Amino acid sequence: MRPARDEGAGGARRPRTRPLADLLLLACLVATVLASPGVLVKLGALVLVLVLALVCGESLRSFLSRSRFVLAFSLLLVVAQAVFVREGRTIFSLGVAVTDKGLLSGGEMALRFLVIVSSSLLFVRVTEPDRLARAVVALRLPYRYAFVFVLALRFVPFFRQEYRTIREAQRVRGLDQPIRGLRDLRRSIRHTLLPVLAAGLVRVDTIAISMKGRAFGLYPTRTVTRRERWRTADLVPLTTSGLLLGVTVLARRWAWL
Repeated sequence: MRPARDEGAGGARRPRTRPLADLLLLACLVATVLASPGVLVKLGALVLVLVLALVCGESLRSFLSRSRFVLAFSLLLVVAQAVFVREGRTIFSLGVAVTDKGLLSGGEMALRFLVIVSSSLLFVRVTEPDRLARAVVALRLPYRYAFVFVLALRFVPFFRQEYRTIREAQRVRGLDQPIRGLRDLRRSIRHTLLPVLAAGLVRVDTIAISMKGRAFGLYPTRTVTRRERWRTADLVPLTTSGLLLGVTVLARRWAWL
């Protein structure tokens, strides 16, 4: 039998694990790339994120396609560090000397950025907001903070769908033009970003009125009607989190590259 599966905020399907276990794994990934020296551990963390995306039912091509802007910015980080860091041995020169320390520094920064952003996007896609809210409330944390997670996760697919709708409307009206300069970029922001923000503000106003009508926040505590039990599948993110912390400690102790 296949394990029970559910859909997250972004529509991805994955094995049903507790949101707190997934959140712990996300925190350990972030701690690993921030605390470990060198590029080897960070590269391994990036490979782990890609493997987790495949396990969650994501297509590697579509996952990378959605992260193309993240990849482009990471490449920009590598170039910037290679150009501005002058320490180390010169590898080659194209008008500007590129050193080994510059490339290594750029690789570390780019991998750190890639792992943090890509793992966060994957967590948003596979996490069901209501289950996350129940898990946070079950930890005796204020439920107002728990619903901050819910609203944040709910708005990610909303903005994505709103952006697609606006882009399709622009194509129908002949406004889908490539960006070749600052003028095109300014026009794209005016015709795309502002409508998306306007739709988001309307949605926020609707949610605020709805929550006020239901007297949200009237009581200091909130009852959890359904509690989740730990499953065998939860051992995967918990074990992976422990391994990440162990690798981070060893990398800092032995100064891995």
